[in-house]
Amino acid sequence: MTEPPAHPGDDDVTRPPLPSWQPPAADADPAADPQLRAEALKRLQARKDFRTHVTVYLAVLGLLVGIWLVSGGGYFWPVWPAMGWGLAVVLHGASLSWDKEPTEAEIAAQARRILEQRGGGRPATDPRRLDGPQDSV
Repeated sequence: MTEPPAHPGDDDVTRPPLPSWQPPAADADPAADPQLRAEALKRLQARKDFRTHVTVYLAVLGLLVGIWLVSGGGYFWPVWPAMGWGLAVVLHGASLSWDKEPTEAEIAAQARRILEQRGGGRPATDPRRLDGPQDSV
């Protein structure tokens, strides 16, 4: 008499061995992608240019305040170039965040606006909007 299998379904079935555990593969270096590398270099250069702009602004402003002091003080005229050029520095700094890639939510919202402009929310494939003869059902 043969013994019943220890577990139902274990009738002389050979099972493949379990795969051994492998650590997850390391992600490829993003800097190896030429497009990502070019974009990264562009953004790093923009930041460097901004730091240079701020440095020159502060140096020239210091020179102007020095001239004001040496000339006897009085009315603080360096405030006018400081305010005008300062506005340019602020706008330059803000522009560093203006060129970011759009999010999926922004893309979807823009697509909805385009769709609404084209025909009040009807898709572009609406049979009432197609040109040429159409089969009607």
